[in-house]
Amino acid sequence: MVCITASTRGVTVAVGGEAYNELFDVFFLWSGVVGVIVFGWLIHHSFLYRSKDGEVPNIDDIAVGEFPRHFHNTKLEIAWVVLPSILIIYLTYISLGPASDVWEDPSVVGVEGVDYYEVGINGQQWFWEFDCRNLDTDLCDVGVHDETGLTVLSVKKDVTYRFNLSSSDVTHSPYVVQWGAKEDSVPGIFTSMWLTPDITGEFFIDCAEFCGDDHAYMTAILEVHE
Repeated sequence: MVCITASTRGVTVAVGGEAYNELFDVFFLWSGVVGVIVFGWLIHHSFLYRSKDGEVPNIDDIAVGEFPRHFHNTKLEIAWVVLPSILIIYLTYISLGPASDVWEDPSVVGVEGVDYYEVGINGQQWFWEFDCRNLDTDLCDVGVHDETGLTVLSVKKDVTYRFNLSSSDVTHSPYVVQWGAKEDSVPGIFTSMWLTPDITGEFFIDCAEFCGDDHAYMTAILEVHE
């Protein structure tokens, strides 16, 4: 995935940027650590407490009509509550900054038409509609791809866009695969996402929210030019 970080008036608007890659590495690392502990513990106990052939163990002295013995280990119980809680709090804390960048308030980013440009994206079973809102065709244009027949949204490289999302029927989610940019478009609710494409070419805009029979074919093309 290509990383981007676009700065406008000192404010960082990042989608799929370096902060996200760093978050992925941290979460992947701790997933591995937790996985080794959990599965190691499971495998260890699976072999340690296996009964031998012909053996009928009753290590808990279970008797009919009586409650089983209660084993209590305060240190272990505190450890398995406190340590995961610390890890969850830590992962939540480091995620707050990048998440806030993705949904930055427009007034903080700058002035519309100067620092960024707004484009409308409407989802409908099973296609995307784009509204360039009277922008110059160099900044935003809509057409049809010659080879695939898919709708094409043409935007300019290194320009910051705020995509305003809506839906005419069910929940959709435009997903610009190359930059990892994704946000739900919900009926009756207006959402948005920021994107500053930093490379030229043609990239898919897929739907990342199951929306019916032809969900897999709900695709458009993002064309980025100089």
